[in-house]
Amino acid sequence: MTSSQKLIDMDIATLIKQTRAKEANPGGGAILILISNLAINLMLMMDKNDWGEYKELADVSHETILKSSDKLSILMQEDVDKFDLLMKAYKDGSLNDRNYMDASRPLLDMIDINLESIDVLGFYLSYGKKSTLTDGQIANDLLRTTSLAALPTIKLNLGQFEEEDSIREKIENLYHKNKLIIERRNK
Repeated sequence: MTSSQKLIDMDIATLIKQTRAKEANPGGGAILILISNLAINLMLMMDKNDWGEYKELADVSHETILKSSDKLSILMQEDVDKFDLLMKAYKDGSLNDRNYMDASRPLLDMIDINLESIDVLGFYLSYGKKSTLTDGQIANDLLRTTSLAALPTIKLNLGQFEEEDSIREKIENLYHKNKLIIERRNK
C-alpha cells in the first residue's frame, strides 16, 4: 500500500496482498472493522420489504446503518494510521499511554457501532422478509465475532479494561436475542 493510498480505495486483490505482506498493512484491527462494515451492509440487503406500518422505523434503521457504514469506512483507515503512529512512537522512544489509547479508539468505536447495529438488526429480523433471514444470521454472527475478537487487542493496548465484561455481556445478549428471532421465524 502506498503511503497515499487509502484502505477504502483498494481493490480486493490489493487488499488481500497487503494483508498477507510481511509487514501487513492493514492489520487485524482494520480487517475487523472492514468485516463489521460488510456485515452491516448485509443488513441493507435485508431492506427489501414494503414496511407498511413500520415504514418510519424502517427509514430510521436504514439511515442509521448507512451512517454506521460511513463511520466504519473512516475507522478502517484511522486504525491503520493510529497503529502506524504507535509503531513510530515505539521506534523513536516517545511511546506513552496516549499512543495506546489512540490505537485502541478505532476498535472501541467499532464495538459501539456494532452494538447499535446488532440492535437495529433485530428490526430487520423481526419484520423483514423471511427470505433475507440468512443474511441477517450472517450479519449477526459477524458483528458478534468482530466485536469479541477486538477485545484482546484493546485489553493489550490499555492494560486494564474494566468495561470488557460489560461489553461482552451486551454483545452476547443482543446476539442471542436476534438468534431467538431467527429461530422463531424459521419454525
